[in-house]
Amino acid sequence: MNAKCRLLCLREMFIKYTDQNNYVSMERIQNYLTSCGYPAHKVTIKDDIDALISSGMEIEYIHNKGYHLRSRPFSLSILKILADAIASFRFLTVDDSEKLLKLLESLCSIYEAPMLRRKIMLTNRVKSDNEQILDNIDVINSAFRNNQQISFDYYDYDINKHLVQRGEKRLCSPFALVMSGECYYVVSYYEKYADTYTNFRLDRMRNIRLVNSAREYLDEKLNLEQYIKSSFSMFSGKSEYVTLRLPLENKYCNIVIDRFGKSVLMLRDKKSDNHFIIHVPVRAEYPQPFFSWIFSFRGKVEIISPIRLKERYTKVLYESCVQQYMN
Repeated sequence: MNAKCRLLCLREMFIKYTDQNNYVSMERIQNYLTSCGYPAHKVTIKDDIDALISSGMEIEYIHNKGYHLRSRPFSLSILKILADAIASFRFLTVDDSEKLLKLLESLCSIYEAPMLRRKIMLTNRVKSDNEQILDNIDVINSAFRNNQQISFDYYDYDINKHLVQRGEKRLCSPFALVMSGECYYVVSYYEKYADTYTNFRLDRMRNIRLVNSAREYLDEKLNLEQYIKSSFSMFSGKSEYVTLRLPLENKYCNIVIDRFGKSVLMLRDKKSDNHFIIHVPVRAEYPQPFFSWIFSFRGKVEIISPIRLKERYTKVLYESCVQQYMN
C-alpha cells in the first residue's frame, strides 16, 4: 500500500512542481517524499520514475538540473486560451469562473499557474448571477442523450435590476446548445412558436427539470450549421435566402467567409466587373441585427432580393435620417 501511495505522491510532485523550465533534484524528491510520510532510497525512486514513464508521463532527466515533466496533455498556450474564454463567458457566474480557473491551474505547475490569470479581472466582467448554470447544462445534456423534453422558469430583468419570471413554467424540446455573443442559447422546439425553432438564453433559465416525454420535432430537420450562419443574433424565426451585392475586393471576401463560412457561393456579378453576388440564408423576421450589419458597410453592400426586405431596409434608413435631422 505504501508503494502505491508513494508512486501517487511522486506523480503529484512532478505535475505540481516541475515543467519545461523547473526541475527537481533527487535530494529534493527524497525530502518531499519523506515529508509526505514515504521515505525511499534513490534506487527505489528511480524505479518509481520508470514506472511513471511507462504509464505515459514524459519525465526527463537533464544533467546538472534534475528531473522534470517535459510535456503535458494541455500546453500552457492552450490553457491560457481556455482561461481567457472562461473569464469572458457571460453565462458563468464569478464563482463558477473561479472554480473552473482553479481546475485549469491544476493542469499546470505552480510556476505556470499565475500566467493563466494575466490581466483577467473577473469582477470587472459582465457575468451571470445564475448559480444553476453548470447544473442546468448537465440536465440539458441528459435531455439530448435520453431524447427528453425539459421544463423551466424563464426570467427577465426589470427596471430595478430584479429578476422577474416571464409567464408560467415552460416546456420545450431542446436540440442544441449554441454559443453566441459570449452567451449560451438552447435551440429548442417550443409549441407556442410551432413553425420554427426557438432560442432561450441559458442564463435566464431557472429550475430546469427533465420531463418524462419524448422530444417533439419540426417537420423541417434542424441543420445546426446553416441555422447558426443565418443568425445575426439569436432571435428566433425562419430562415429565407437573401441575395447581396458586394464590392469585388479581398476584404469583402474575408468578411463573407468569416460570416457564412467557406461553403458560401460567391459569384462575379454579370452586370458589374467590380462586384460579386452571394445568396445566403438570413432570419429576416427580426431583421434589425442583419440591417445593422449591412449598414456598417456604409452603402457598399446592397440587398438585391427579396424586394420587400430591400424596401424595409430603405424605410429604416429613411426613418433614421429623419430622426437624426429632427434631433
